[in-house]
Amino acid sequence: MRYGLAQVSRNHERGEILSIAFQIQTPWILLHQTIREVVLDYVEDHANGTVWSNSLIGLRFKMDFEKAMRMRNRLIERIQSHNHHTSFQEKRPEQHLIDMGIETCITFIQHPELQNLLAEGSIKRIELTKPTQYRKWKIYSAPDFIHHGPKGNSLIKLNLYGLPSRNNRERQAALTRLYGNLDSTVVLFSLKQRKWIVNRITPMNVQVQQSLDLVANDAEKMESILSLVGRNNDLSLIPLADSYRSCMHCNVRFLCPSQHGLEKAKAEQRALMCR
Repeated sequence: MRYGLAQVSRNHERGEILSIAFQIQTPWILLHQTIREVVLDYVEDHANGTVWSNSLIGLRFKMDFEKAMRMRNRLIERIQSHNHHTSFQEKRPEQHLIDMGIETCITFIQHPELQNLLAEGSIKRIELTKPTQYRKWKIYSAPDFIHHGPKGNSLIKLNLYGLPSRNNRERQAALTRLYGNLDSTVVLFSLKQRKWIVNRITPMNVQVQQSLDLVANDAEKMESILSLVGRNNDLSLIPLADSYRSCMHCNVRFLCPSQHGLEKAKAEQRALMCR
């Protein structure tokens, strides 16, 4: 939906609205996106010989988060100007979120594991939009940094929304290894309850292939669903959510058959498919 429909339908009114809607994020998501950008810039500057003070980190986070919230509110206004109503409401930056973000940035920067990486070897930032190719698909699984040290290469990845299960960590590491070599170690920094947990994983070739096969299977399923939607963004035939909770913060609910109730939409969809 985000990368397929909004792109092919960008000159269609619903496609334009869809493109705007997918840019709207909750303050909680924007908080973590800002954390990522601040720590990425910190590490990049550190590699170039510039070390930020804690005061500078705090000022930078506050300015970036407030800017992200202003942009979010403008996007909501654009949706409303098309006479559409979303589940998102305009909000002001809350101080407790700003304080939380600053603390999280500082604890990451001061983490002994990161300090050890910064102390020896070299470190380079990688853009998350840099893909690798597998069959006919581009796979976006880049690390945040590549570290070249005396013991080999490390691929550093940030998980900002909790600690994934062991199985998911191994799959994530396997896909991230595509940006390194056969013996690259993947270092996962996961944020759980405002604490950073570090996992070091050296994926095996069989794990990499299994993860690639899983991606290929998912991509084929998504292409199949995309063909049902078409250029006019008709959502009537695609699978609906399992639970109404999934609809609570959905970007496209105002364009979805479930906007007047999930169970009613499911019943209407079953009737439509039986014709």
